[in-house]
Amino acid sequence: MKSVNRQRGAVLIVSLVLLLVLTMIGIAGARGVMMGERMTFASRDAKIALEVAESMARQGEAYIDGLSDISGFGTTGWLRSEGDGPDDLFADATWTDTNSEEWDVGMKGADGNTKLKGRIFIELAGLASDDSNAADVDLSTGNTGLEFDDTRVFKIVTRGTGIGGTERIIVTLYGKAM
Repeated sequence: MKSVNRQRGAVLIVSLVLLLVLTMIGIAGARGVMMGERMTFASRDAKIALEVAESMARQGEAYIDGLSDISGFGTTGWLRSEGDGPDDLFADATWTDTNSEEWDVGMKGADGNTKLKGRIFIELAGLASDDSNAADVDLSTGNTGLEFDDTRVFKIVTRGTGIGGTERIIVTLYGKAM
């Protein structure tokens, strides 16, 4: 009778050990799935932030296209004179209402109703002029005109924020003949 009781006890202990091992495997698998979900969300959030920043840059280009003069540019605000833009693009002060402007973009947040927003500032970056050498012109085409308008160059700096708080900053140069 004693050997039968010992065997029943051994079966219980082996069953508990197997159950513990299976539980540990299940927990490890669940942790892996949760880590994958976090990584997927972070990747998606970074892409949304980049799309917001790119949309802001396109809006900045459209704003520049509508300019007739540059008299609105100065040493403060979101339209800056050459060399007067914020020095540190990653500083919180750069992205306040004092130094940048917040605009809506055409994308909505996770709830489907809230519009996503980005921030922008534009700085004058100088002039790009045509410095062609007249000797390089192909006269066989009959086109010898080398006169081009000077192009005013603008530095557009935008920041987009994803739905989870990820931020992306884009710096682009955009030219307009003025």
